[in-house]
Amino acid sequence: MLRQFTALLAMLLLSFATFAQTGTLRGTITDAKTKETLIGATVRIVGTQLGSTTDVNGFFSMAKVPVGAYTVEVTYVSYRTENIPNVKVEAEKITEINTALLEAAATLAEVKVVATRQTNTEVSVISEIKASQNIVSGISSQQITRSLDRDAAQVVKRVPGITIVGDRFITIRGLNSRYNNVMLHNAFTPSMETDVKAFSFDVIPSGQIDRLLIYKTPSADLPGEFAGGIVKIYTKSIPDQNSVTLDYSLGIRQGTTFGDFKESKQGANYWTSFNNGYLDLPSNFPKDIRAVSNNPALVELAGRSLRNEWVPVASTATPDQRVSLTGNFKMKLGKVQIGNITTVNYSETRLLTTNQRNDYNIGANDVTETLFEYNDKAYARNNRVGVLHNWAFRFNNNHSIEFKNLFNQISNGRYVFRSGQDIAQNYRPNNHSFDQVYRGIYSGQLTGKHKFNNDKTVIDWVAGYNNSYRDQPDYKRYRSDVVDAATNKTEIYIPIGQAQAYFLGRFSSKMNESGITGAANLTQKVSAGEKEIELKFGGFYEIKDRTFKARNLGYVRGGNFNPALASSDINTLFQNVRNDGGIRIDEQTNPNDSYTSNNTLIAGYGLVNIPFTKKFNAIVGVRIENNRQQMNSAYLGGAAAKVDNKITSVLPSANLTYNFTEKTLLRAAYGVTVNRPEFRELAPFSFFDFDFNVVYEGNPNLKIATIQNMDLRWEHYPTPSELVSVAAFYKYFDTPIESTVDLGSTGLGSKTFITNNAASAYSTGIEIEIKKGLGNVLPGSRIFEKTSLLFNTALIHSRVSLGDRGIGQSDNRPLQGQSPYIINVGINYNDTKKDLQINLLYNVIGRRIIAVGFEAYPDLYEMPRNIVDLTFSKGLGQRWTLKGGVQDLLNQPWRIMQDSNKDNKFESSKDFFVQKYRTGQLVSLGFSYRLL
Repeated sequence: MLRQFTALLAMLLLSFATFAQTGTLRGTITDAKTKETLIGATVRIVGTQLGSTTDVNGFFSMAKVPVGAYTVEVTYVSYRTENIPNVKVEAEKITEINTALLEAAATLAEVKVVATRQTNTEVSVISEIKASQNIVSGISSQQITRSLDRDAAQVVKRVPGITIVGDRFITIRGLNSRYNNVMLHNAFTPSMETDVKAFSFDVIPSGQIDRLLIYKTPSADLPGEFAGGIVKIYTKSIPDQNSVTLDYSLGIRQGTTFGDFKESKQGANYWTSFNNGYLDLPSNFPKDIRAVSNNPALVELAGRSLRNEWVPVASTATPDQRVSLTGNFKMKLGKVQIGNITTVNYSETRLLTTNQRNDYNIGANDVTETLFEYNDKAYARNNRVGVLHNWAFRFNNNHSIEFKNLFNQISNGRYVFRSGQDIAQNYRPNNHSFDQVYRGIYSGQLTGKHKFNNDKTVIDWVAGYNNSYRDQPDYKRYRSDVVDAATNKTEIYIPIGQAQAYFLGRFSSKMNESGITGAANLTQKVSAGEKEIELKFGGFYEIKDRTFKARNLGYVRGGNFNPALASSDINTLFQNVRNDGGIRIDEQTNPNDSYTSNNTLIAGYGLVNIPFTKKFNAIVGVRIENNRQQMNSAYLGGAAAKVDNKITSVLPSANLTYNFTEKTLLRAAYGVTVNRPEFRELAPFSFFDFDFNVVYEGNPNLKIATIQNMDLRWEHYPTPSELVSVAAFYKYFDTPIESTVDLGSTGLGSKTFITNNAASAYSTGIEIEIKKGLGNVLPGSRIFEKTSLLFNTALIHSRVSLGDRGIGQSDNRPLQGQSPYIINVGINYNDTKKDLQINLLYNVIGRRIIAVGFEAYPDLYEMPRNIVDLTFSKGLGQRWTLKGGVQDLLNQPWRIMQDSNKDNKFESSKDFFVQKYRTGQLVSLGFSYRLL
């Protein structure tokens, strides 16, 4: 890997060499008074036919200009013409002219130049990164369209230092998803997860994203809860022109499409992704079976009232389908400019994986004990429907209001058939699980921006409401044992006396979370001699409420149980739900299976932006956050479990910038941030995960973590569409929060994952990012002139100190969730005349700990996986675009391993495989048709 990385880096650096025999003339045109860039200015070489116009950033470039001395003329409507004499163009060199135009003395009647700043192009995102006072990375809608990425989760992994866990959760700079925060525009996103502190990125389709920015350094005007970074997702706003576009694509997945497919029986309209109530508990179902246990008839009636369908429905896996309809509309109402973007999208995907799942213990003298070797066939069906509905009202150049709405609904159905061998408990499983989860999110925001006093006073504000839910109506599981391998005869495991719901039972849960957000910011520019100092103040308020309720129901043998039922099929067994001679339903719900919680955050900040010199700028500020976190639940025995944490955090920050030239700068930053426990992490609720065969459990005693952040980044912008940066960072954590394997769960049953505080930790690393055109590599090559290169990498080292908190736990190791390296490479070919794009994308991350182990149970590591995607897009006339490609060309396996021989090496022939599966290549083909 190091040799490949070195060779690749050498190739990238080589691309900066210029071999052209002609010269290049380029520069930036601005307004002499306002210093703003001018869009559409004409630049031409007098006496020739060579010329160009400036783009949205005021930048122009003319390549292959013959060697010589010229007069360059710059013109723009309502501005004085500028003639620049004796501009020398030299062979194999770039000549820069940056000039400012003065307004003409006379005004032109009825001539207006109106332009809306584009935000979704690579040039605009790079410009935003350059102008930011923070250390920022980002990706544009333009770059997103080059991939087959379907949602925000797949998009963000293209950003430097970003990785995705479980296809949904983001990690920044290799840090666990819990150390990152996500905002939709300028309000926190709601969570749809019951078991992790993270936003699920798969709920936002990639087509709804305008741009995505990741702020990696603290600032007083940013929320104070993060360590890796804050992700800001911006959805599309005012369009450039009216249009209606239809997109449709089909996907064929290796090993899944057109093969046998199995799933739980569902009711009508299941394809819509909304819960149709088919699997819900009946409305008259007892709230607690134990409360009616003295009435056997009611208990029997309750058991019979459920949908006892425990056999999967067989079908053929259809191709993946995705369709979206987008309308872009511009209009005027008097002097008010109005814009609307509305997108409706729908998708259905299916996936079959064959999963190898194993587990082990290491006993005395390092003797290995194999607990089980499972083979799972997992069938997953996902349906999604989403709506984006954004309005923008621009009253004039100084006042605008936007109303943004995002709704997404996802259905995840999963059936798992498990075979293999359970060595520890001495049986051969023929086990089954049927899971169905519905998730939904709505986010609505009203925002405004107002400028006064010639832009010296700016007020912006946001008021938002969001809601998310997660509904798991009927998670059924049952165990049957193969008693005769020759005939494959099985016997259903039916507990005696007290139910064991994870062996024969059903689980249901509902989580609902809502939040209200309000924020306002005031920016004031103050003259101090020849300098202009910028002051900024603001406040933030958020209240968030969550309710979570779960139900655990199992089955036991009734009186005079007929043993023949255990040898029958599962449907026959559930046709005999009765107190005498059959099976009886048994309540297993515990006091810790539900909780209510709320969080109130009130924050205020102040900062000052001081330009000490023309080259050196400093922003210093402080943010004060008062946070109250409350949780009410109970322990297993019924004792109250309450959390009421009131903490005021003072968070100073400083961001320094030194501009060596207009194109090269150096940034340095320092700041203090925090990391608070999530509701679920505080609740003592325990949940059994059939797929992974583990139990997740919360910890009401978790403490807040505090992080010291230091960053340094050098940035160079050869052109507005090109970027080279090198960054270094260091972070120190006090009482970091990690997911660990409980020492008490080393027996024959499932391991328990619990959240704990370590004593301290640090993380340090470097990041390199390059976005560069390859036209200078082989001058005159039409292919290279149309090809650009994207490369970014992060190399990270971290260590944890557990102190007296981790007796017996794994110590002196990386932070849980931390990747030691991340590499992204993209080669993009773009022929505008032929309207053709071809893109080759590569991604890999280093192994990372998914759960912290101990002496007898080594840390669980997710192993590296090389991913290569090939995509293309071809315009066909004015309205049609054909696009497609292949995702995951290499189809390498997903693997979770343990260093069982403790030699700090991970070798397939010597170390444990805990989990292993392949998802298969996905071949997609689709079209885009512009109706208007």
